[in-house]
Amino acid sequence: MNLKNLLYQEEDQIGTITFHRPEVKNAIDVETMEELDFLLGRIEKGQGVRVLILTGSGEESFVAGGDLKYFQSLDDIYKGRQMSLYMQGILNRLEGMEIPSIALLNGYAFGGGFETALACDFRIAAQGVRIGFQQIKMGIMTGWGGGQRLLRLIGRSRALELLLTASIITAEEALALGLLNRVVPAPELISAARGLARRITQNPPLAVKYMKRAVHVGQDLPLRAAIDLEAELFCTLWASEDHDEAVRAFMEKRAPQFKGR
Repeated sequence: MNLKNLLYQEEDQIGTITFHRPEVKNAIDVETMEELDFLLGRIEKGQGVRVLILTGSGEESFVAGGDLKYFQSLDDIYKGRQMSLYMQGILNRLEGMEIPSIALLNGYAFGGGFETALACDFRIAAQGVRIGFQQIKMGIMTGWGGGQRLLRLIGRSRALELLLTASIITAEEALALGLLNRVVPAPELISAARGLARRITQNPPLAVKYMKRAVHVGQDLPLRAAIDLEAELFCTLWASEDHDEAVRAFMEKRAPQFKGR
């Protein structure tokens, strides 16, 4: 696929997807959805990327939300439903990927923009970034799964306050609520995200994969079932080549060479 709305690069086992529609503040339309779907599939099939970063081009916006001009073409309930389910599927795919993902909020993230960020495992924002769910002002609501992810992150009352008032909050307020992992000065944003990604890539890839699976799947399971899942994944890792290599490297006082099996 020839990418028109997204930029993509790989370096040091880190993949970076950049929303690149500066004329509409990186807002998402159906072509952007298709490109994102394509890239996630390509990354899933490959072996070279161990952490994925999502960000926006420029300094003003991460993703402004859904493209309102495109949304106007969805002139009946069936087209709206099809779009909503399509983007939900893409963000479910992003959230469920075996590799961790980081939303790097270089600028404001409103509506569907922050819904997209919430599907990532980590969120790092530049100081001064603003975040908010503005959908209710347009007579609609979250449609890409963001309302449910917000509920699970910060609880019912605080989620409803953000969703029903359309309040715009600062990055610092979002950090206090638990919506962000950290807030850094804008010049340090990329290094902060890549630093986190590099720390993850230094660990055995199979253990990273299973640890993420335990948390991602376990959050929707009863406690006992989630604990059982951890036990099964732990046993698999215990018998893995990477575990043996980690132990040998520790004993031999050398850097381990992991193979992901």
